Amino acid sequence: MDDQMPLTSPDFDRLFVPGARVEAQSGPGTIAEPLRTELSLPSGEVVASEWRWEPIGFTETAPPGRYPVLLHMLIPDGGEARRPVPLAVRLVIRDEPVVSWTMALLPGQDPADLSENGFYGFSVDGGEGSLIDALFLRELHETDTFTEFIDTAKTDLGFGELLESSEDEEGRQAVAFTIGCDGTFPTWIGHTADGGLACYMIDFLEFSEQN
Repeated sequence: MDDQMPLTSPDFDRLFVPGARVEAQSGPGTIAEPLRTELSLPSGEVVASEWRWEPIGFTETAPPGRYPVLLHMLIPDGGEARRPVPLAVRLVIRDEPVVSWTMALLPGQDPADLSENGFYGFSVDGGEGSLIDALFLRELHETDTFTEFIDTAKTDLGFGELLESSEDEEGRQAVAFTIGCDGTFPTWIGHTADGGLACYMIDFLEFSEQN
């Protein structure tokens, strides 16, 4: 067990340069300009999941604020008939170079417990994912308005889309995105040279053998 290592992150900043040529699990192609929206984080506690949310966020939190969200995509070789392939979603906290990546963890999770190439992530069986602040989510559960919020916020996404839900009466909103396939997907946390939190990156495993 001592020589078994959990999954490590790809070099996202090298891969996700618009116009760069890359070889993904889906095949070769060109990195597109990312789609962009924003996410409000009043508590800084980030929840990444499909639409069946639990109000528990990652142990590493962000300063409260409103932050850009980017959907990185690949334009496959083969002409305009080929649909873009979603690669990852990045929640940008500080727009600075990332020098290291660590796995985002929920309370009680320990990477030392993982098998070789193992990872913690959220499961998807509808081809979509979402981001929301844990404070918003707890309020929705406490006021029994969770289902109503989801029914209003969840919009059918086209392939390779990213959207910010309309705010409800309390100003709560979420960001939804197309993954394009089902599975379990890790989130990575990028850190700056001074150890600060740069971003959260939801990895669709197009550059991992775990896909």
